[in-house]
Amino acid sequence: MAQGLTPGGPHHAVQLRGLWLRLGREVILRGIDLDIPQGQHVTLLGPNGAGKTTLLRLLASALRPTRGEGRILGYDLHDAAAVREQVHLMPVDAALYPDLTCRENLEFALRMHGQPLDSAGAALARVGLAAAADRRARFLSAGMRKRLALARAWQLGRPLTLVDEPFANLDAAGRQLVLELLGELGARGSTLVIAAHEPELAARLAPRQLHLEAGQLREVAG
Repeated sequence: MAQGLTPGGPHHAVQLRGLWLRLGREVILRGIDLDIPQGQHVTLLGPNGAGKTTLLRLLASALRPTRGEGRILGYDLHDAAAVREQVHLMPVDAALYPDLTCRENLEFALRMHGQPLDSAGAALARVGLAAAADRRARFLSAGMRKRLALARAWQLGRPLTLVDEPFANLDAAGRQLVLELLGELGARGSTLVIAAHEPELAARLAPRQLHLEAGQLREVAG
């Protein structure tokens, strides 16, 4: 195991040491070292193609590193089943089931995590989708899909919440809603890692800023 990465309890939400990821011939992440204490909130900045989405997917165990070590809330990054119990990834494209309604999409997520289904209505109301509860996801606008994905993340309340471009496709009211709901998630104890192109907005939620470019990560001075 890499020096400095100690097994044990979830003292950190994220610990990475010497993490590399290669997809085909392309190196996406290069020697990433990262510590995020539990309860700390982080903004991940960088240009398009820098590897931000890839890093979030790796933290969610959707990808496996080529080499290096990692722990998520004390669980080895290679233990995908354990990691996925702790993490929720809110992708930029919302990742909904198009033929299910808003309510059914949310109820499915709640059922998968053993949460009561009767909370779906309140979550939809909280994001302004009560009137669209029975509309199939395929007929939602991009902004409405984003709101539904936000309701899912807010309701699940995983210990680590990874959010990819939460402000994309939203008007001013939608952006304010993102700030409110992700802020509530953080107040409830979820560690937030937010990939965003709006550093000023994201910093209101996650003041620690990291910059990823050409697969390499550095701290942004405050």
